[in-house]
Amino acid sequence: MNKGSEYFIGIDGGGTKCKARLEDANGNLLSEAVAGPANVARDMQGAVKSIIEASQKAIECSKIKHLSLDKVHAGLGLAGINLPNTKAQFLKHSHPFKSQRVTTDLHIACLGAHEGNDGAIVIVGTGSSGLSIIQHRHHELGGHGFVVGDKGSGAWLGKMAIAHCLETLDGIATANELSAAVLRALECENAYQLVKITLEAKPAFYATLAPLVLQLAKQNQSQAIAIVEEAAAYINKLSFRLLEDSPPRLSFIGGITEPMMCHLDPHIQALACKPKLSPESGAILYSKPQLLTRECQ
Repeated sequence: MNKGSEYFIGIDGGGTKCKARLEDANGNLLSEAVAGPANVARDMQGAVKSIIEASQKAIECSKIKHLSLDKVHAGLGLAGINLPNTKAQFLKHSHPFKSQRVTTDLHIACLGAHEGNDGAIVIVGTGSSGLSIIQHRHHELGGHGFVVGDKGSGAWLGKMAIAHCLETLDGIATANELSAAVLRALECENAYQLVKITLEAKPAFYATLAPLVLQLAKQNQSQAIAIVEEAAAYINKLSFRLLEDSPPRLSFIGGITEPMMCHLDPHIQALACKPKLSPESGAILYSKPQLLTRECQ
């Protein structure tokens, strides 16, 4: 490692996985790595572990001699960190980095999507949320968590599919291709088995069923179509509300963005721009002002 070199790591910590990106001071990509979930509101200790693991993997993959976490500036975008008590608890943890700057996963996604400039973003992944940044003013929507929020997300699609399946098992709704597919996917034969595996299930578990729901909707299965259309209606409302801020760009990010896009309002589809950079790159952008400020003091 060259003496005086600066290195930056960007962390995108979500409910399903934690992604790390390592760059040098010139913005050159050195390596990337992935670890487990990093939602600090749901599992603080697990999130901290995932952050360190992903960061360490990225350093190891870079094969830069003598590079360690204490020589790297980190920008961390984490799910759940928007809750004040959670953020305070996280900041009490000692960190291994040379410097650390913490914000939400939504914030870094927006910074990355528009390369640090003004714009809006909608997340359609395991969870759902939206954010516009206009002249440093933030307008955040959704992101209220799986129990009461995240409508239109992958986890929500899976939850609705299971709820429908239980109705068919109770004889309230007619059994169909969707309910049969859910039972096969989860290897269940009755309502008792289905409920049992959901008692302690996390959003990522429900999100595993989202591709199944979307595929059946594509095949014109009526109940799957109804669930997907309800999801799209919510994402449309979220998007139109953000557009009231007149952002210069609107981007979508998340694991189910592509299959959901065709169900969205044509106006939203026409406005949607491809993200310029990844959320991890946005995290690195977020980490650099801290370094510059510190050096000027």
